[in-house]
Amino acid sequence: MQDPNKPVRLQFQAKIEGGGPFTRFIGAVLGVAVITAALFLSVFVFAGLLAVGVIAGGWFWWRTRRLRRQLRETIDRATQESLRQTQARTGASVADPGKIIEGDFIRTKPPGDSSPRRD
Repeated sequence: MQDPNKPVRLQFQAKIEGGGPFTRFIGAVLGVAVITAALFLSVFVFAGLLAVGVIAGGWFWWRTRRLRRQLRETIDRATQESLRQTQARTGASVADPGKIIEGDFIRTKPPGDSSPRRD
């Protein structure tokens, strides 16, 4: 029986020979097959993760719709209150916050006005 305290030495010797053209051809075909399989697998994994992400995002969006509605209503109420306070304080009318007033104008000098321009 061997001594259990004696260290065990493992020696491996790999003999790799070049092989013939048929062996190299088979190796190349197997290498291409492995790379192709890895690409297919990565595409399926990516598609699966993308689907899971879209489903999780849709679920999160659906679950937070009530909170978004409440936030929108709170912001609208705060905006209306601010406008009401501004109108009460200044007495001036404030344009509707959602309305855009756009226009063009042309400035002409009255005839006989020789004063220099004040821009």
